[in-house]
Amino acid sequence: MEPKTKVRWVDEKRVYVETPQGDDFIVGFPDESLYRCQKQASWFQVDKFVASLFDKYYEGDASVIMGEINRQMLINHVGSIFSYYSFDKESVSKERVRIGQRIRELREAKGMDAKHLAFYADIDAANLCRIESGKYSVGLDILTKIGYALGMEIDFVEPKHQ
Repeated sequence: MEPKTKVRWVDEKRVYVETPQGDDFIVGFPDESLYRCQKQASWFQVDKFVASLFDKYYEGDASVIMGEINRQMLINHVGSIFSYYSFDKESVSKERVRIGQRIRELREAKGMDAKHLAFYADIDAANLCRIESGKYSVGLDILTKIGYALGMEIDFVEPKHQ
């Protein structure tokens, strides 16, 4: 039976976990060994094992259950969880859209089309369109290139105090 929880590799040390309850996590492992084992041995499916553990034990409270998931990984000789964090997809998505809209505003204010900005920033034009539409998250490296091409500085903002 296929797990209800969706798990995919983000990089060689982390997986993205999407639970049926709508919660999202990034789970980190101590090193790349689990990723490498999964790539080399088709029967060793860490992502499916993590998904099955979330299906079995996760009920909506990460602080309670991550210890049990880690314990089950150790008992089954799979490995251990080095780190995890949850995030709110909606706020991440809104932030992506906001940043993309701001890049488009600045580009249009400079009288540039997307093709020219992509050329000057040395990035793919299709990726710039995805960034501007909020479909792609923009990393600091790409944001720096875009800022430089627009003649803008990137300021780091102080967090809001609540």
